[in-house]
Amino acid sequence: MDFLDPKKKRAHKIRLFIGYALMAIALIIGSTILFFEAKGFDISRKTGEVIQNGLVFVDAHPEQAEVFVNGKLEGKTDLRLTIPAGEYNFELKRSGYRTWQRKFKLLGSQLLRLNYAFLFPEKLETTDVHKYTKTPSFATQSPDRKWLVVQQPDKFTTFDVFDLSNQKTPPVKSFTLPSNLTNLTAGSSKLELVEWSTDNKHLLVKHSFKGGNEFLMINHDKPTESINLNQYLKVPIYKIALRNKKFDKLHVLDKSGGTLQFVDTKTKQISTVAKQVFSFKSYGDDTLFLVTGNEASKGRVAAVVLHGKEQIRLRELPASGKYPIDITRFDNKWYLAVGSTTEKRAYIYDDIIEAHEKDSLHLPAPVAIFKLNQLETISVSANTRFICAQGNGEFAIYDAEFGDQYKYDTGLKFTPGQKAEWMDGHRLTTTVDGKLTVWDYDGINKQTLVSSQSFLPFFDRDYDFLYSIAPSTSAKGQSVLTKTPMRTPEDL
Repeated sequence: MDFLDPKKKRAHKIRLFIGYALMAIALIIGSTILFFEAKGFDISRKTGEVIQNGLVFVDAHPEQAEVFVNGKLEGKTDLRLTIPAGEYNFELKRSGYRTWQRKFKLLGSQLLRLNYAFLFPEKLETTDVHKYTKTPSFATQSPDRKWLVVQQPDKFTTFDVFDLSNQKTPPVKSFTLPSNLTNLTAGSSKLELVEWSTDNKHLLVKHSFKGGNEFLMINHDKPTESINLNQYLKVPIYKIALRNKKFDKLHVLDKSGGTLQFVDTKTKQISTVAKQVFSFKSYGDDTLFLVTGNEASKGRVAAVVLHGKEQIRLRELPASGKYPIDITRFDNKWYLAVGSTTEKRAYIYDDIIEAHEKDSLHLPAPVAIFKLNQLETISVSANTRFICAQGNGEFAIYDAEFGDQYKYDTGLKFTPGQKAEWMDGHRLTTTVDGKLTVWDYDGINKQTLVSSQSFLPFFDRDYDFLYSIAPSTSAKGQSVLTKTPMRTPEDL
């Protein structure tokens, strides 16, 4: 028998070892090839040289735009391109639309998503939806972009509510606040939005009038349930914000550098959160970012995060000026931004809570520092990916996904205190000289759209229609709510 023959038995073992060795070599070679392919390495079919590729995903609104790479047509969106590292000019074109383009340097093994391109129609056909004898002084849209609330210009407590989910002819209904809800003293009165609740029914507004101001929680669905928070709570209110976007949970600051309190409007329970507070922003139910003079050096204030029972200090700032501030989460990481108008700087932090758990003895280091001569505001994009610091027409953007930084001047003439708003997750917008302007987060693809009277644009849920309040073209001194398709007639 073969298994009893020593020579054959030894030969069989040798063959097995050789087989195992060849299999190991094949696995090593295969793993090496897969590793380098994962890193983007490839062989150029033209030169035979080793190159490193990057991966680019391209998509657009509307769909099926032609994609040109360095002037060459490569296909239509939704498109995936594996291309060598290098400098590229991408152009997206579609008949009847303005061209979208971006120049960039692609790195080897880099994954780049150009899936946010918005192609605006070449011709913007605007129609009137509703006419007003004068220019409304207040208009705002719910977070779900369904409800548009417009204050009637001749009746301070009466509002029109448009249902933008009906794209053909948005129906409108009106409501009037209870007569005893507001302090309508002689002199000018003005409403200013603080924020919406995510229930899309309640909006918190500030009412400024001669001699003071007050805060109202308006329920546009059930106006009689609206409340005057100053009368209801009987506490001084300097600044107010919703906690976790709930209409019945509030943070109230009694004065600049004063006491910050948490208020439950259902139970009227009030509890002290922090003292000597100058600026604050909450996230969820248990995280609060604030600037406080408590436990700060002389002539300084401290940026502090309260997370559960933990208190995390970020840095100290000069005890003067204003402190724009914001907090968010992106890809399961915390991001915080705080600025000082005196220092003219904005500081961006990431993962500070995780870093504090590992090292609570040292202050965390910022991932970005922006210098803006006229720093006014800090805001976060709708998709929480971008953090924006603004000073008049100058912008600095931090990209939380890739850690990239952008700084540019739009060249637009902002009025003092005028703030640009995020149109969506990738675009900013504002109204200058009676025209609505929009641009990508990195400052490119700036577009002038339609006439607008100080209000920012209102879009339907799918961004198929743009609504704006503009001067009437038929009656001098009057205004109209207009509707402008963001697709050509063939695409609607």
